[in-house]
Amino acid sequence: MNIKLLHRDQIDITQWNARVEESGNGLPYALSEYLDIVTDRQWCALVGDDYEAIFPLPIEYKLGAKMFLQPPFTQQLGLIAKGGNQEILLDFINSIPSDFKLLHLKGNEKSAIANHENFNIIRRTNLLLPLNVDYEEIKARYSKSLRKRIRKNEGYYEIEESEDIDLVVSFYQNEMSEKVGLNSEQYGTARKLFRYLINCNLGKIYIAKYDGDVQGALFVIHFQNRIINLFGTSNRKGKENFAMHLILNQIIEQHSNTETIFDFEGSDLSGVKKFYQSFGAQQVDYPEYYKEQLSLWYKVVKKIKSLVD
Repeated sequence: MNIKLLHRDQIDITQWNARVEESGNGLPYALSEYLDIVTDRQWCALVGDDYEAIFPLPIEYKLGAKMFLQPPFTQQLGLIAKGGNQEILLDFINSIPSDFKLLHLKGNEKSAIANHENFNIIRRTNLLLPLNVDYEEIKARYSKSLRKRIRKNEGYYEIEESEDIDLVVSFYQNEMSEKVGLNSEQYGTARKLFRYLINCNLGKIYIAKYDGDVQGALFVIHFQNRIINLFGTSNRKGKENFAMHLILNQIIEQHSNTETIFDFEGSDLSGVKKFYQSFGAQQVDYPEYYKEQLSLWYKVVKKIKSLVD
């Protein structure tokens, strides 16, 4: 296969999005509009013959150094090809241009690779829950403690759908700003991204309210056969009364007995992973590629800058 490096403005968006939609991965992160928002149009890609396979490369410049870095709100990218096409994965990885100082990108579930001579490969965890059986059968696979919490708090919250983007972003920012390290620009990106997804009927907000007080909020993506848990949290009262447990349970119940997969988006954090596994989710791994070519002067300048900031 002939592989070319194309910059954003050289890419045929119609063919690009068709490949993403036909790839069978059910992952929206590589849609051109999605990438445009989360990278501010700073991305290029490796493209195979007639867009038979594509490999997005998000670009950032830090202290003048070019880097290929995973954008926010984008769990998986990597090789996107019909049926996965594992045979050409190494060809694409080997075609990544070497003019970067740091590469830190995540592949996807269909582009698994154990090792590579030029890149460090880290195995990352995703958790998926098929919803193709009756709700009672899904619920029977919940952990005992999860079933108990749902039963105890059932009816406590009014759980409703919303299109209030500012509500979900501000709620998350208030509760999580000290934990996740997102900056104000990235919260602005979240607002743009969520607006795009809702306008395209790909996004939905769920909120848990008690006596009019919002105690939990969740933004999910609906893309093909997946519902993706993208952005959500609870406040202190919501945690005490298991708001997120109940939001997730309602979504699962609503879409049970369909060919939908609920995608929890990870995690490698033991507490979060255990929580998602309590719903009966199945672990599916995907690769993360890492390579550093930073010069000594860059490391020194970065260290000084971090001390000044």
